[in-house]
Amino acid sequence: MQLTIVGNRAGMPADGAASSGYLVETGQSKILLDCGPGIAVALGNYLHPSFLEAVAISHLHLDHVYDVLPVGKQAMRKAEGAPDRRIKLFVPAGARERLDQLAALFPVRSTPDLDRAFDLAYEVVEYEAGSRYTLTDCTLEFVQMAHSEPCCGVRIESPTGSLAFTGDTGWTDNLVTLAAGVDIFLSESTLPEPDTTEHGHLCATEVGRAAAAAGARSVVLTHFGSPLEEWQQARRDEAAAEFGGRVEISRPSMLFAVPVESVRK
Repeated sequence: MQLTIVGNRAGMPADGAASSGYLVETGQSKILLDCGPGIAVALGNYLHPSFLEAVAISHLHLDHVYDVLPVGKQAMRKAEGAPDRRIKLFVPAGARERLDQLAALFPVRSTPDLDRAFDLAYEVVEYEAGSRYTLTDCTLEFVQMAHSEPCCGVRIESPTGSLAFTGDTGWTDNLVTLAAGVDIFLSESTLPEPDTTEHGHLCATEVGRAAAAAGARSVVLTHFGSPLEEWQQARRDEAAAEFGGRVEISRPSMLFAVPVESVRK
């Protein structure tokens, strides 16, 4: 299993970095976790979207879902050697109606099929918290998180490794369930202090505590509230104070492989 950081910005893309988007590759499956603004361009550095088996959206905030339409349009024109199948698009229950509204905003009247990405490129699957799905060589499980928009973390298990992704969330005991024993715990680390609002974000200290309680093997911090290197390093140090395993700061184009000692930039 390997994880590529396609985009890691909290909120809108900036400084050449896209919003949230993470490519997970098992032996036979290629899965995109979240698809925020800028991912449609950045993903092309790694693969053509038509090679994806699945896209999993944690929640329907703009910085996690907005580029799912252009990625679908790209996938409609399949690359040479791409499999003849639709991409499974996992979205929260009730999302399909909003996706159709998005696709209808800018119609291409001369080529109507271009407005049907959510029919022709994707097989839309509306998931509920607790749902599990099987892909070619791995399983996806959606675990309820604590955020202002309904959000699920995603757990991926395969013969080549395991990974858990938080999406956006405040503290919840479900973090321990999500990350139990995983090789890579990919977690948002948006704030320098615990969130006392109802919006729902994590600080690095909470990430470290969750990883330690879950017995995760490594942590990759992402979705930072500041682009400053010293700010991000401080978050890494805070997580490491709570968790004895490897703690890494995500940056666009970084690749993390299982075993977690293998890291490339």
